[in-house]
Amino acid sequence: MFAEGYIGIAGTIGVGKSTLTMDLARALNFEPILEEVDGNPYLEHFYKDMKGYGTMMQVWLLNHRFRQHREFVTRISLGKIRGVVQDRTIWEDTIFARMLNEHPDKIITDLDYNTYLDLFDNMVLRELVFPQLLIYLDCSPETAIKRINARGRVMEQTVPLEYLRMLKSNYEQFIGEMEQAGVRILRIKWETFQPVSEVVRLVHEYSLKPSSFTKWVRPMRRTPEMKPKPLAPDHASV
Repeated sequence: MFAEGYIGIAGTIGVGKSTLTMDLARALNFEPILEEVDGNPYLEHFYKDMKGYGTMMQVWLLNHRFRQHREFVTRISLGKIRGVVQDRTIWEDTIFARMLNEHPDKIITDLDYNTYLDLFDNMVLRELVFPQLLIYLDCSPETAIKRINARGRVMEQTVPLEYLRMLKSNYEQFIGEMEQAGVRILRIKWETFQPVSEVVRLVHEYSLKPSSFTKWVRPMRRTPEMKPKPLAPDHASV
């Protein structure tokens, strides 16, 4: 189902989600829901050692975002707030896990990826509360890395351009999946920042469009490679 008054802001690292989240929430008189980058105990370690910390960072993020998700959906349903604008929804967590699993270095192994997806199913798919509107900020990896360097977070300065290219490719796949599930998608070119008044106009326009929600399609599980079993000793031989 959808939660009226729930708007998600999606996009790659560095695209400008947090700024738009704050500006749009203020314009709509909604509550902004931001990523707690400074509160993530794994993030700095992850950028230094992706393979060592990839799985646990994704588990931490899923747990954190699930808690956020349940809290604001409950507050909206009880009428305590008009709505929220969220910087990166819980649905986007699967993008990063899939990308790290598909990485040539298998930053997240097939075994860990399958376990993560089972956890995602048990936590998130039982809720099935989608945003009324998902705004996808679309910009090139080259633009994103310039913005990352400009904002100066020390832990992000080692993010390679190829990582952002892979992330954008996975975001495009994710947006296609959400569209197939019937979620309203507002795709905005974000190579240059647009006035929040224009975004507000588009939000009102797209929120009125009919939706055809079906269901979330579970990401495919990986089939672990089977190692050949050692031959049993021939006890009959001498």
